Amino acid sequence: MRRLCLREGWAIETVARRFGVHHSTVRRAIAVTWETAQPRPAGVLEPFKPYLVQRLTEAPELTGTRLLAELKAQGYQHGIAILRRYVAKVRHPRPRKVYLRVETEPGEYAQVDWGSFGHFRIGSTSRPLSAFAMVLSYSRALFVDFSLDMHMETFLRMHQRALEYFGGIPRRILYDNLKSVVLNRVGSTVQFNPRFLSFAGHSLFEPVAAPIRYPEAKGRVEASIKYLRHAFFYGRSFSSLEDLRAQARTWLTETANTRLHATTRERPCERLLLERPRLHPLPVHPYDTDILLPLVVSKEARVRLDSNSYSVPPEFAGKSVHLRANDTSVRILHEGTEVARHERCWDRHRHVEDAHHIQRLLERRKLALGPKRKERLASLSPEARLYLQEVARRPIRLNNECRALLRLTLQYSDAEVAAAMARALVLRTFGARYVRALIDQARFAQGLAEPSEPILTGNAIADSLDVQPHPLDSYDALPLPKPNLLLPS
Repeated sequence: MRRLCLREGWAIETVARRFGVHHSTVRRAIAVTWETAQPRPAGVLEPFKPYLVQRLTEAPELTGTRLLAELKAQGYQHGIAILRRYVAKVRHPRPRKVYLRVETEPGEYAQVDWGSFGHFRIGSTSRPLSAFAMVLSYSRALFVDFSLDMHMETFLRMHQRALEYFGGIPRRILYDNLKSVVLNRVGSTVQFNPRFLSFAGHSLFEPVAAPIRYPEAKGRVEASIKYLRHAFFYGRSFSSLEDLRAQARTWLTETANTRLHATTRERPCERLLLERPRLHPLPVHPYDTDILLPLVVSKEARVRLDSNSYSVPPEFAGKSVHLRANDTSVRILHEGTEVARHERCWDRHRHVEDAHHIQRLLERRKLALGPKRKERLASLSPEARLYLQEVARRPIRLNNECRALLRLTLQYSDAEVAAAMARALVLRTFGARYVRALIDQARFAQGLAEPSEPILTGNAIADSLDVQPHPLDSYDALPLPKPNLLLPS
C-alpha cells in the first residue's frame, strides 16, 4: 500500500479497491512513520555485576527477589526481569536426577499400587472408583481390577485375584506407604499392618515398603496406572461395574499383556511364560478375605452393612448372628448355619429384602399387608412409584390395585411389570387391566405367548406347593391292551 501510494502515485481509493480494504486502512498505512531503533544503552547491571557474582558464589540459592532488595539498597532503580536473566547465566545449573534402571530375576519382585479414577454412579449414589494394579517386575505382566472401596478386605481380595491371574506368587512385593500395609515407620524401621502380615505369611511372600516420597522406586506400577488411564479408561463408557471389569479383563488379555513393551522390546505374555515356573505356587486353602461382623438382628428382622439393611427371617429378631460379605454377596450366619443370603448392594440407604422373609413376617403382622404391597411395587422402579401416586389421586381403590398388580408379578417378571407401569404412566391410563394389556402387547411384539395364569386356592400352604408335572414319556413304554376277539365287530 505504501509503495503504490507514495512511490507509484496511485490514488488512495484505487489502492483500497486493489486490496479490498477500506480507504481508512490505506491512510493509516501511509501515516506510519518508521523510526530507527536506538542502540540499547550500556547495561544497567554493569555496576552491580561484581557484587552479584560474589553473592551467588557465597550463597548460590539466593532468590532473585532477595537480590533485588539488596541491589535497591545500593541504588539500583530498574526491574527484576533483567536481574533474573543475568542471575540465570551466573548461577550454576542444578544437577538433574539420574536414575539407574534395575532389572530383577524372574519371580523375584512385583509392585502394587492403587489408582484413583474419579467416581462411579451406582443407583442414586456416586462412589469413588479405584483401580488395583500389580506388575511383575521381570515380565511386566499387568493385572488390573476395579473396586468401589479400598478397605483391607478388598485389598487382600485383589491380591488373590492378581496372584491367581499370574499363576503364582513372587518372592517380594513392593508397596507404597499406604495404611493397609504400613502403619508407621521411623527411618528404615517399618511397622507393618498385622492383618496384612497375616496374609503375607499365608501366601509366603515378603512385603517391602518403598522409601517415603520416592515414587520412582515403584516406577513400573506407576507407569502401568498411567498407561491404564490413557490407553483403556479414558473415552470409554461403562454400563455397570461388572461391565467395567469385563472390559478391563478383555483389554488385559488382548492389548496390555500382548503389546510390545517399550523397555524390554518383548511381549509381557511371552516373558510371563518364562517367569511363571519361578513363581511360588498358590496356597492350597485361599486366605479368608470376607468381611466378618458380629451383629444383633434388629426388631425389624434386619442387619445393616454400609448404610444398607438386609432382611433376615423374623424368628431371628434379637439374636446374635455373623454377617459375611464380599464384593458380590452378603450372607447371614447363625451358629454356623446360613439363614439368609442377598446380593451385595453398592447403593446407599437401601433396604434389600427377600420375599420369603417378608411373607413370613406378614403372616404375623397382617395389618401391614396393604402398605407392604405398595412398598413392594414402588421398589420396582422410580416410574412405578409415580404410577402409584397417580392412582392414589383417582377414584380407584389403591389396595385392590396393588393386589392386582402383585398378582401380575407372579405371572410375569418384575421387569415386564415395571416397564408396563412406566408405559401406562406415559399414556395416562391407570389400572391393572391396562398394565396387563401393555405387557401382553410387548410380549406379542417379541413373539412371546401369554404365560399361563397361576391357580390360587386361598390356602397359603397349598398355594406355596411347587407341583412338578409328571413326564409323559413313561406312558409310551406301557404295553397296549390286547383286542377282545369275542366282541362283535
